[in-house]
Amino acid sequence: MNSKKILFLFLALLLPVVVFLFLKGFGKNEFNVPPMFQDVIESPEDCTSFEYITPYIISDSIMSRLSWSKHDSLTLIVFNDTSEEASNKKLVQIDRLRVEFPTEKLNVVTSTEVMFKSCIFLLKATDNAVMMDSKRRIRGQYNLTDLDEADRLIMEIKIILKKY
Repeated sequence: MNSKKILFLFLALLLPVVVFLFLKGFGKNEFNVPPMFQDVIESPEDCTSFEYITPYIISDSIMSRLSWSKHDSLTLIVFNDTSEEASNKKLVQIDRLRVEFPTEKLNVVTSTEVMFKSCIFLLKATDNAVMMDSKRRIRGQYNLTDLDEADRLIMEIKIILKKY
């Protein structure tokens, strides 16, 4: 009877180890931040003169007006707010990005063009930043005055750059 208990205990302890080793060897723990608006685009109400085609890619002419370079891995476009407090919060988060990614080709651009914010980059009124990849696709939309959103931005940059 004791030998059966010992065998059962051994198997009970061995099973999690075997599952762990199997997943470690054959599992793939990889996250993904897919481009946005690749299948469906809901046209903003104020942008009726724009035609949106999927998959959505921002035109070169728009990106060149924002000092964009295809040689940058990612470009973060930050739209200016009227509030000085909001602007200061965004500056703090931009500084965090520069500290977190000192050697990456991460370009941060500021813009004041309201039409770009809603009609081109499809940002909601609460968002004030958009992340673009080197293929001119939108990878994320954020409110940099919100710490959780800024943390999400940093995590998504790490995922895209495979630094997790």
